[in-house]
Amino acid sequence: MQFQTFDEAYLRRLRDGDSQVEQHFASYFGELIQLKLRRRVRTRQLLEDIQQETLCRVLKTVRDPSGVRDARKLGAFVSAVCNNVMAELSRSENRYEPAERDFDEQAGAGQDPDALLINEQRQRQVKKILNKLDERDRRLLRAVFLEELTSAEVCRRFDVQPDYLRVLIFRAKARFRQEFVREAGSGA
Repeated sequence: MQFQTFDEAYLRRLRDGDSQVEQHFASYFGELIQLKLRRRVRTRQLLEDIQQETLCRVLKTVRDPSGVRDARKLGAFVSAVCNNVMAELSRSENRYEPAERDFDEQAGAGQDPDALLINEQRQRQVKKILNKLDERDRRLLRAVFLEELTSAEVCRRFDVQPDYLRVLIFRAKARFRQEFVREAGSGA
């Protein structure tokens, strides 16, 4: 990753909603946030939540007339906002953790004995449907949902832009759904 410095023109274009600058901003700082948090955050979902919330807050502040004034400090500002968001979301996630653990321990004894069998059947069904899809759709769905790669990692792997990735995922999910309905209808 190559670090960049930012000038007033970049900040002005970001403030004015220039789509190319916004895309660069999200891509550049999204990757930095992921690098910063990958060892500090327990789940990929929390990491993505922190990333999205950080970028939203920074954009909101940049667009406020009394917001960021010195473009050279944009990176430090993003980092500080990221630290605050991480603390807030981690705190709120941990607030409920002990209760969930207690509940899981109590519910463990009365767990549904058929649940394991049903889960295995669903896994086999998903694998069967995935194998019916074309190679690209299969690889894409596995990367996104089974390997839980970030959007940036999937974009690099498939050599596509983030906006087009959403289209590819939508189409692959639609094809998966069609196969699922076809399987359910045939009783196979």
